[in-house]
Amino acid sequence: MRSRVGGAAVAAVALLLGVLVVSQFRSRDVYSRSLEQETPESLTTLIADLNDRNRQLREEIFDLQLRVDRAQSQVSGGQGTLEESQRQLEQLEVFSAQSRVTGPGISIRVDGPFDDHALSDLVNELRNAGAEAIAVNDARVGPRSWFAAGANGDLVVDGTGVRGPWTVRSIGASDVLYVAMTRTGGIVGQFQLIYQRTRFTVTRENALDLPPLAAQ
Repeated sequence: MRSRVGGAAVAAVALLLGVLVVSQFRSRDVYSRSLEQETPESLTTLIADLNDRNRQLREEIFDLQLRVDRAQSQVSGGQGTLEESQRQLEQLEVFSAQSRVTGPGISIRVDGPFDDHALSDLVNELRNAGAEAIAVNDARVGPRSWFAAGANGDLVVDGTGVRGPWTVRSIGASDVLYVAMTRTGGIVGQFQLIYQRTRFTVTRENALDLPPLAAQ
């Protein structure tokens, strides 16, 4: 039992590490698509912001790698308590979107033209900001979720059409998530430049209830 739970704990940290690495590259897309609309002054701000974000991500990746090494050492040496391993297993279930999650966070309502690339950017940015769980309308987003354009302006999440207006809900530290989304040079500001006919509303939420990932 301890071996199985301990191995799952290692997998949880390794999976999060992989998603952070992928997100670091994918989240740059929103910036590249808006550069032509920026002034030299705002470009200077964006470059500084992107450098800070990359530095933070490198620090997170380094910290997670240390946790992977520590967890592997504990499993191979038979160390660590069953209670701690069980807690990490529960974290894995949340991160892999296999369990229902409740808690505070933020919601982002997108009312108007939007596309699947932008949705992917937004999800990755929320993950980078520390979101523990994310859903688009009623569709839970997992670490391997994919997005595509649907018919009549709909978006597709893991093969299921999701009709706008879209509400992207994320559970985590609401103040941190809110500031990360709305700060000057942040992703919502970039979207407002790209999608000038679309309204973006970011709201702090005291209690969100996100369903588990739908069966594939």
